[in-house]
Amino acid sequence: MADSPRRSSTRLPDPTPDVLYFSPMKYIQVNGLKTAYYVAGKGERDILFIHGWAASGRMWLRSMWSLRHTYRTWALDLPGFGRSESPPIDWYTTEHYTDHVAAFCEATGIRPYAAIGHSMGGRIALDLARRYPHLAEKVIAASPTITGKLGFNLNILMAGGFGKALVRLSRHVWPLATAGVMSTYWTPRFLGSEGVKRSTDDLRRSSWQAAIGSLRAVASEDYSPYLPDISHPTLIICGQRDYTVPANDFRLAARSLPNARLVMLDQVHHWPADEAPHLFVETIQSFLAENGREGLRASNNE
Repeated sequence: MADSPRRSSTRLPDPTPDVLYFSPMKYIQVNGLKTAYYVAGKGERDILFIHGWAASGRMWLRSMWSLRHTYRTWALDLPGFGRSESPPIDWYTTEHYTDHVAAFCEATGIRPYAAIGHSMGGRIALDLARRYPHLAEKVIAASPTITGKLGFNLNILMAGGFGKALVRLSRHVWPLATAGVMSTYWTPRFLGSEGVKRSTDDLRRSSWQAAIGSLRAVASEDYSPYLPDISHPTLIICGQRDYTVPANDFRLAARSLPNARLVMLDQVHHWPADEAPHLFVETIQSFLAENGREGLRASNNE
């Protein structure tokens, strides 16, 4: 494990229209659910992007644009988020999301070279490697939720009676509850940026079942006991100033995974792909170019 602080830019550049619209959205039926996704790129190897809580596949468009000449890239909207269909409230577990992502790979006929996930999507990417080890060769987990601990003590609230009450209330209060919430998960210098506007819009577009059900699932499960079972080369990339997921989660993951590296980005909070897009892409490109476990071991011994 190599814990490598890296300095990010202090300015978040807004993406150009080419980045935002270069990949038209497509749809496919997966396990009976209409699932939206993007696909773009000319490479022979596939990269699968998995978004996090209350986000959508479009959070990855900037990264997909940067990788388009080297890889064929995919980003789906998870059930209940973006433009994908929403299942009932009791559907939302890490296992069901992982099963859905695996079924998406089967339906599209891909075997991703790497699964890249953010936050909740990072946990799903790790679970994909554990339970469907043949589907991906490498894992990149950006700011992954591991123990279920969350900022603002959300894990305690969601696991208790408040979480149950919120499920009952959410159908009625969800439109009001989403107002302005995402701005609290970004550092102040990014307020008003494209990333905040997009994440706020994604939250409002999320179904209340998905938003509450998936948050409750993440908060109620400690995934760390499963990490030693994942042998895939893994990159944990996160921000040093993340107060949504505790930094100890990232360090725990890097220690527990047999073939992992930890890269922490200076001046970055919970959204490294948005807050430090060039450094994020540079870091994952370097990791993807390495030759499997041998390359990872050599890097960790530097």
